[in-house]
Amino acid sequence: MNLRHSLAASLALAGLLAVPVAQASCGSAFCLVNTDFAVQGAWLDHGWRGDLRYELVQQNRLQRGASTIAPSDLEDSSEVEQRTRTQRVTASLDYGFDAHWGLSLQLPFIDRVHDHLADGAPVNWHFRKPGDARVTGRWQSALLGDTASAGSLGLIAGVKLPTGSTDVRNGDNTPAERALQPGTGTTDLILGGYWRGLLPQTGLSWFAQAQLEQALNRHDEFKPGHKLGLDLGLRADLGAVAPMVQLNWQQRARDAGAAAEPDNSGGRTLALSPGLSAPLAPGLQGYGFVQIPVASNVNGVQLAPRWALSLGLSQRF
Repeated sequence: MNLRHSLAASLALAGLLAVPVAQASCGSAFCLVNTDFAVQGAWLDHGWRGDLRYELVQQNRLQRGASTIAPSDLEDSSEVEQRTRTQRVTASLDYGFDAHWGLSLQLPFIDRVHDHLADGAPVNWHFRKPGDARVTGRWQSALLGDTASAGSLGLIAGVKLPTGSTDVRNGDNTPAERALQPGTGTTDLILGGYWRGLLPQTGLSWFAQAQLEQALNRHDEFKPGHKLGLDLGLRADLGAVAPMVQLNWQQRARDAGAAAEPDNSGGRTLALSPGLSAPLAPGLQGYGFVQIPVASNVNGVQLAPRWALSLGLSQRF
């Protein structure tokens, strides 16, 4: 299919805070589920496919390292992060030239709310803006091995483009933290690889993917830390429905630059993501995942989510 959703981990960056360790960043690293069904082997044909995906992540839990903390545990409580709620709708268009080559374009739209207390007074931002677009290409091999356990090797390469705003302000004309902005302002290189295969006599398919995203420049004294994601998934095709489950691991490096908060950015997250897909009409498929963090360890103090939700529709033309 046509999604490259290691993007969604950009929900988790650091905040614009004066005392890094004593205060909390606006969000901890969190990896979203892999819905690239081309990688999973469910979309390999020639032609067009469109996808519309909704994501919800509510970050409302203060975390230091691997532990949940209360605002009273902060050494300096002059600024206390309360929540970051991100809703994202991503429209994607994928074209398969043949069974080996394909190209995808993603255009995200972000609805984000962030609340914190500054010296006891509430401060908030709420914006609805386009995010950073992505263009990625893929190549995959012909089936390898015997027919009972045939598999394919694939490669992904592309760029994230600086199409999202980096100067969103609230009603008081205060700019949002760079981590909260809908765009990073940087051009990022995307590189990945995957392997997919079948489990003989089980009706199950599996995939494993690794993907790296690395910013190639700084923008206004900000450079997001690189992201490395590893996904492992299992899918059962039962005809009417296809139950799925994934393990999603992500490591994010600290952000850099004078506008960044390196002490309170980056970390590691492992999440479990059960899901389901089902055909709704000829060529139309619906899918949904719930993602639950199993383990996470953040740098400094950050807001972390308890769960995330992904819902989508995919149409083959």
